[in-house]
Amino acid sequence: MEYRVTDIITLLNAEYKGEVIENVSKLSPFFHSDEKSLTFAADEKFLKNLAQTKAKVIIVPDIDLPLIKGKGYIIVKDSPRVIMPKLLHFFSRTLKRIEKMREDSAKIGENVDIAPNVYIGHDVVIGNNVKIFPHVTIGEGTVIGDGTVIYSNVTIREFVEIGKNCIIQPGAVIGSDGFGFVKVNGNNTKIDQIGTVIVEDEVEIGANTTIDRGAIGDTIIKKYTKIDNLVQIAHNDIIGENCLIISQVGIAGSTIIGNNVTLAGQVGVAGHLEIGDNTMIGAQSGIAGNVEANKILSGHPLVDHREDMKIRVAMKKLPELLKRVKVLEEKNKQ
Repeated sequence: MEYRVTDIITLLNAEYKGEVIENVSKLSPFFHSDEKSLTFAADEKFLKNLAQTKAKVIIVPDIDLPLIKGKGYIIVKDSPRVIMPKLLHFFSRTLKRIEKMREDSAKIGENVDIAPNVYIGHDVVIGNNVKIFPHVTIGEGTVIGDGTVIYSNVTIREFVEIGKNCIIQPGAVIGSDGFGFVKVNGNNTKIDQIGTVIVEDEVEIGANTTIDRGAIGDTIIKKYTKIDNLVQIAHNDIIGENCLIISQVGIAGSTIIGNNVTLAGQVGVAGHLEIGDNTMIGAQSGIAGNVEANKILSGHPLVDHREDMKIRVAMKKLPELLKRVKVLEEKNKQ
């Protein structure tokens, strides 16, 4: 789909400088754009790297910036908090009306086993040898690869991509809206989430696990990663290959997790950080910052796992140590 740049300029009450670009096809994250993208540079991290994005059209604040050959600037005076809801709504896709349990435009492969009470939306593409159990909802434009198994009560929302030979356990929700809100006149106001979820081949997703769609760009689960039950993966997370995500892990938005990472049960991960390859994090740990590759860590704050075990043993001795300190203090008073 094409969007006229002039319409975006009018929407944002903006000015334009640089090379004239007539149309864009999508709104993309700064470092994950292509030549047909519109992107947004709101702070110093991006403004210093305008030449690094592939996007030809960039929304920038009203400050002096060097023009770059082949790129155009949409110059806005409003804050990102005002601009982003307008942009996301402008680029959001209108869904087709639900008309029947299996829409006519859906394409179903060979040897597909579809149980009763399954909704298959408009323009869905389902590969060969897929098995779908009862009470599954598959939203518009979703693609499901060969050999995938989808168990009962799974919801896969619009435009999600599921790879080959995946297993999705009962009750999982893939492509729900990310937790995106801004304050408007003091009230929490929802903003559209226009990205999607891409699940690569050979991934398993546990029962009642939720994977949010990207706000801009996509949430990505890479091949051979296995996700346990009751896991929350937020918008725009990227989970690497061959990871193990154990039950009740929560991962906040825009986090990048490397390959062969293990997050044990009830680990909490803050947003906008990176975890390196081959890292193992012990149960009930809290990750508040970037983690280097090839580490075995646990605790909150994170420390080497063996050191964390020593700390836990020492904690058990604290009541007795406090008693001894109190006795020594009383002796010193005499």
